[in-house]
Amino acid sequence: MAEIRSPRLLMEECRRYTTQLSELRMLLEERLHAAQAELARLRDPYDPREVAPAAARTRPSAARVRRARLDVAAIEAALERMDRGLYGTCTRCEVFLPLDRLRLAPHVQQCASCAGETRLTA
Repeated sequence: MAEIRSPRLLMEECRRYTTQLSELRMLLEERLHAAQAELARLRDPYDPREVAPAAARTRPSAARVRRARLDVAAIEAALERMDRGLYGTCTRCEVFLPLDRLRLAPHVQQCASCAGETRLTA
């Protein structure tokens, strides 16, 4: 039989989850802005204020640009899942992702088991 709880407890739980989602959205948005800035910097690495001689400047590798694009895409996908009400669940098995995992890597969309991880690293 389903557990019956008071409306007051349900409202408290709802407020707690809403607060956690707001915190995670802010974290995602901060990381999105940082990732977009990094991608822009990699696309145009030559800062006119830079004093290093032109010969010392190097173009970023294609792998770094690709990684930056993937980071932006992963964060945008997480925000989209949040908007659709799917955020915080594994995209493969649909299990809820632990809050600690989301705080560490808010763009993660798979549980450790589906991602093949033994443990999440920073």
